[in-house]
Amino acid sequence: MAETAITTVLAKVAELVAWEAAVLLEVGDDVRLLRDKLEWLHTFIRDADRRRRLRDDEFVAVWVRQTRDVAFEAEDALDDFLHRAVRRRRTPALGSRCAIGAGSWWWPGRCAGQVALRHYLSGRIRQIRKRLDEISENRAVYNIEHTPAPAWAAAASSATTLAAWDDLEEYTVGLDKYSDMLKEQLLDDSVPARALVAIAGESSIGKTTLARKVYQSLEVRNHFEIRTWTVLPHKCRAADVLRDIHRQMTNQLRRAPSASKQAAEDACDGDKAFGSGKDISNQLHKSMTGRRYLVVVDGSVSVMDWNSLRASLPDEGNGSRVLLITDPDGLEVVGLGHAGHTYDPIVLTRLSPESTYEVFRRRVFGARGDCPGRYKSRYYQDVFRITRGLPLSIVVLAGILRSKELPAEWDEVMAQLAPPAREQQHRGGGGSSSNSWPRIMSRAFDDLPHHLKSCFLYLAAMRESTPVDAQRLVRLWVAEGFVRPRRGSTMEEVGQGYLKELISRCMVQLVDKDDFGAVQTVVVHDRLHAFAQDEAQEASFIESHDSTDVLAPATVRRLAVLNSTMDRYVQLSNALPKLRSIICDFVEVRRVRSSSNIIHTSDLGFLHASKFLRVIDIQGLELKKLPNEIGSMIHIRYLGLHCGDLEKLPSTIGNLVNLQSLILGGRRVLEVPAAFWRIPTLRHVVALFTLPSRALGDLHSLQTLHGVHPRGWGGDYNPLGKAANLRSLELGELTAEHADALEAALESLDLLEHLELRGDPLPSSVFSIPNLRRLQSLKLFGAMDAPEGPRGAEDVRYIRPNLTRLSMWNTEVGQKFVDMLAELPSLAELTMMFDAYDGDRLAFMETGFPRLHKLKLGLTKLEEWTVSPESMPGLAMLTLCRCAKMRMLPEALAGMTELEEVVLYSMPDIVDRIKEGEGQDYHKVKHVPVIQTIY
Repeated sequence: MAETAITTVLAKVAELVAWEAAVLLEVGDDVRLLRDKLEWLHTFIRDADRRRRLRDDEFVAVWVRQTRDVAFEAEDALDDFLHRAVRRRRTPALGSRCAIGAGSWWWPGRCAGQVALRHYLSGRIRQIRKRLDEISENRAVYNIEHTPAPAWAAAASSATTLAAWDDLEEYTVGLDKYSDMLKEQLLDDSVPARALVAIAGESSIGKTTLARKVYQSLEVRNHFEIRTWTVLPHKCRAADVLRDIHRQMTNQLRRAPSASKQAAEDACDGDKAFGSGKDISNQLHKSMTGRRYLVVVDGSVSVMDWNSLRASLPDEGNGSRVLLITDPDGLEVVGLGHAGHTYDPIVLTRLSPESTYEVFRRRVFGARGDCPGRYKSRYYQDVFRITRGLPLSIVVLAGILRSKELPAEWDEVMAQLAPPAREQQHRGGGGSSSNSWPRIMSRAFDDLPHHLKSCFLYLAAMRESTPVDAQRLVRLWVAEGFVRPRRGSTMEEVGQGYLKELISRCMVQLVDKDDFGAVQTVVVHDRLHAFAQDEAQEASFIESHDSTDVLAPATVRRLAVLNSTMDRYVQLSNALPKLRSIICDFVEVRRVRSSSNIIHTSDLGFLHASKFLRVIDIQGLELKKLPNEIGSMIHIRYLGLHCGDLEKLPSTIGNLVNLQSLILGGRRVLEVPAAFWRIPTLRHVVALFTLPSRALGDLHSLQTLHGVHPRGWGGDYNPLGKAANLRSLELGELTAEHADALEAALESLDLLEHLELRGDPLPSSVFSIPNLRRLQSLKLFGAMDAPEGPRGAEDVRYIRPNLTRLSMWNTEVGQKFVDMLAELPSLAELTMMFDAYDGDRLAFMETGFPRLHKLKLGLTKLEEWTVSPESMPGLAMLTLCRCAKMRMLPEALAGMTELEEVVLYSMPDIVDRIKEGEGQDYHKVKHVPVIQTIY
């Protein structure tokens, strides 16, 4: 797609123009003329891209391809110039200096070189402009007309009340009857044997949406001890599926606060099985034995893989279930007649005209809004005629029309997407809408603004149908240059806005968001993902591979390797001099070292020729070190290495003068050179680093600092005094000698929203420092220095007005401290684990915790817990784990009408007390819809 290529080059031109005046001497006019030419071309290429996609004119396709290639050539020229200029500047010759331009100093030994470099860029730009002129002339010669559709992205009518961007309720319209059927089969006590439950239907019919809704329901969560969900990727192997199921199971057992010794042993045995060559099938069977499980398999599965899966799961007559989500052909492959006990498959059909319009109405106007009455009947028919009741088509069409004016633009869109008369006659009112989907998807994509097209196509580098971390995605967008600065907002806030707009347009599906409105995870439907991959490949935007033996052309600019096998290395057959981004996503596997194992490793040597790299994002690769050559890749903005074996970083990492994000997932505390902390562009550092006391630079752009350990801190020196924009801070290994320096640092972080502290002791002043008024999330691991609360605790409601989440582990606080916490006006989640409370009697007093929604107590010493009837009026979820000495539940629970779920981990005495009909505490929880007990 030439449009994204030109958009990228214009962003690079803006970077260059914003650079120091000395760099632009003699080439400034050439750069500006190139920018003007590209901006004019940008207005023409959008329509040409659309026509190229429709394949209605071969001349247009050639013109688009040539334009894209010239845009790539311009990007190469600009990047090459910046690369050479920065490298020359960082390696000055000996001698005195001469000034060129205000505020810029150049060494006389390099002045001649700078002139030659600018002359070189000027010549390349003139050649590029000449080619652009020739391409423009060819457009006239071959009569390539410019016929743009009007109002590509018009603003929505102010008179229309639209649905909120995150209103997803309409996705389940028409699925209620199927939902009831699915729950009945999954929870059927009359069939104790392990049984197969199947959901079938054509692509985009809503199978995964239905399954996910039931999978996350309170009833299902309460019924099964283990729940796993595996999406079958392309070319997956049976062993990979079994490993994924086992990984999810062991993670659930580890996360459970009541994780027993046996559960920990099972998890450890599973890890050993991954690395020692043990049969994962036998290990999975052993680990699942004795547990009621629900295993969801989403995708087409072969007969051999299906037989392997069935043989690996025990059948103990405890009501375990396997849920298969597949197309009708998939039901035949698994051989339902030979799979043990099976239920009749739940086959989804398309929505009726009434349900079709209801989905459309809710997506556009919200739960209570509707189309104006004089247009309703017309669009009621049009929506069904175009989508034929296919849910994905309906919501994508709604996403298009949300940004259009009624009625003129709606009529235009409907006319463009309406099926031809002969196609309607063929269908006879039903049948496939395979021909309408490409039209809907193309129009939805064409309707995106320039910057959102690049953001959407970038999703081709992510796994299909797999949740994507929104924070990571936005940081990658920023590093790629897709996000435009906006006055008064950080780049990350602007990127979150982009993501919300893609969700609003139904190009991306929201999975989860936090209590503060930020998107946490998203997913892309497999058909939308397929469109993104096809378009990205056609436009040379991203090349995606699912193998480690990558046969990528030397001209590839972005490369994604999404490998689902156990191979842990990347092998490239040729150098990639044009490469800007590489994203490797490997199956995460815990490996136990063994002398008999042969481990394939990589030192990223295959990237030595890729001097223009901006993004390196690698997850799961066997990587122990980075090459020293990484320091010469001065364009790098994002360096993400989720590689557990990483041992050290090269000293040259301090040369990455444009680095914005460094995300390391290793398990070792690493030393980093002092030059690293002086990189002015640093925005996000997530790594196990030692943080020195006085070697830090400006850090004015720093927003995230996670995993660091203080070194040499002492007195009241403030090591983070210049990090005024820090939003999220996590520090470990704190001791008493760090107290004054830490308090001085916290007093200067006015914008801090998340804070995590680990050590002994921890300063109780985190609740009394006035500057932290924006703090929303606080996690404390370690004993507090003042168990009864800090001075000034009586003002906590005023100085912590936004604290919403609080986790305390082994803090050893007393009752007065808890009384102080009860005054927090916005506290919605409270977790107190192990020795968080130092005592055997705990009281929640009157009117305390007014906004508390979730409470988790895991206090091993606790014997008596009393709660005032006026306390926690909005509590919805209560989790008690390993409070083995607790004698009874508080009487106040009986009056908590908002309580939806009670979870009891390893509390057999309390479980006996809540048994229906005989338990002494049954009346206290009989109104609670879900009570989950796990031993």
